[in-house]
Amino acid sequence: MFAKTVAAVVLGTALALPAGAGPVVDKAAEIEALMAADNASGAIDAANALLATVWDSSKEIGIHQTVLVTQPAAGYGIYNPRPDEKFKLDEPILIYAEPFGFGYGSGGDGLYTIGFIVDLKVMTEAGEVLGELPSVANLDLTSRYQNREFQANLTYTLSGIVPGRYVLETTLRDKNSEKVGTFQNTIEIIE
Repeated sequence: MFAKTVAAVVLGTALALPAGAGPVVDKAAEIEALMAADNASGAIDAANALLATVWDSSKEIGIHQTVLVTQPAAGYGIYNPRPDEKFKLDEPILIYAEPFGFGYGSGGDGLYTIGFIVDLKVMTEAGEVLGELPSVANLDLTSRYQNREFQANLTYTLSGIVPGRYVLETTLRDKNSEKVGTFQNTIEIIE
């Protein structure tokens, strides 16, 4: 009877685990074991390795958020949202975005590089393309750490555009991988 109960528990446990669990489940188990052993430093290192696995598996650049801002961000998450989406003619349009899933290059001497080529598409709200500006900007960062936090500070000035509502579509092309990410912001140009 006891053997049947143990066999049922083992079978039930085996059925609860995903088939071919893989590196994410293995790393999560390692993190749990390190936490149980009161090894917070090791658990954090293992959690960072797990994040890197998930990060590298993304097929494109994702965007955590994108916000119209009053001035360029002083750092990641250090920004002041604009109170509305209205801009006067020829007023600079400032956008803050948080990309993720990008690749890393080597800057030599133990340095890592993060970089994007920025493309801009200006459209009506109905989706009619009014203009496309490839390679309108470059965003670059060099660090001794593979930063996961990267703030994209973008400034666009749309000279010659008439008052109205527009959609700005920004594309970030990763300089260190084939990944691409796109996001949109709606604005209104007023006199």
